[in-house]
Amino acid sequence: MSVQRAPRKQRGFALIGALFVLVVLAALGAFAVRINMTQQHGADLDLQQLRAQAALNTGLEFAATRLLVSPATDNCGNLAALANISAGFQVTFPGACTRVQYLVNGVQVTVYTINVTSTRGVYGTPEFVRRDLVGVRVVG
Repeated sequence: MSVQRAPRKQRGFALIGALFVLVVLAALGAFAVRINMTQQHGADLDLQQLRAQAALNTGLEFAATRLLVSPATDNCGNLAALANISAGFQVTFPGACTRVQYLVNGVQVTVYTINVTSTRGVYGTPEFVRRDLVGVRVVG
């Protein structure tokens, strides 16, 4: 003789637990992706800052070479902007560089102070990078 049991009502408690686990795992996955993207963006910014600094140094050396080849008496001559040096950077020489002459132990020494700016991208966008530098070169 077999005893038949009455069908039990299904309550769905395991379904709630499974949904909770899925939601928690999805949140952890989204958090991991967000952290990875933040770190990638930070690394990209660091790289762009290093490139901007290299473009500044290039512009400063360009200006120093131009001034040594043909020293100018007013406004340090015409220093033309350097376009698209590396990775789309543009180097400009805003304002006037200054030229001051000194007499040191009977030797004429010329000190050039040069303003250099490197930029890339459009202001207000994530790709925008700008660095400014005031460089001093002594010739004597």
